[in-house]
Amino acid sequence: MPKQVILVRHAQSLGNAGLRTTNPTGNILTEYGRQQAEEFAATIKEAPDLISWSSYIRTMETAAPLARRFPQARTEEWQDIQEFTYLDPVRCFNTTPEERKPWVDSYWNELNPHYNDGNGAESFADMIDRARKLLRHVRERSENSIFIFTHGQFMESIKILLEYPDADYAQLMRIFNEHDRGKKVANCEILRII
Repeated sequence: MPKQVILVRHAQSLGNAGLRTTNPTGNILTEYGRQQAEEFAATIKEAPDLISWSSYIRTMETAAPLARRFPQARTEEWQDIQEFTYLDPVRCFNTTPEERKPWVDSYWNELNPHYNDGNGAESFADMIDRARKLLRHVRERSENSIFIFTHGQFMESIKILLEYPDADYAQLMRIFNEHDRGKKVANCEILRII
């Protein structure tokens, strides 16, 4: 059987629904998101060898129905596949996406791949390094079928790395921004990377 590695964006979260959130890791699924996760799991016909998710609750909640459907699959929480947190989480505490919009716009207008907004944030270059690390990691894994529950911006970073493997950080950030920064990656959308 040929190896397949499939990234899955988490189902609809409170933040996706435009609601107030307190921190990136604790942004949970909405009721509709839980339904999306169940529906996604029902579409998978063969048991994966491995189901993994980021340390963010919404990815674990999205992966849970698939893990229940295929209890024989190995399950793991993976570090370094979390969403791109480029704004200082303390400043963003208890805000809505609309309230964060001026900060978001300011960040992306600068297009500085090495800028870090504060404690708990990361630079664009940091996220790209995490994405490169994941690509190396999955190639080394022995499992043939891997489902990785992750996040839209992280998935977009993987996609542009595969399309532009020789681009530098500044070029990748410009391309990433032109691709709407992962905003077009739908909840429960998949990206086959192998």
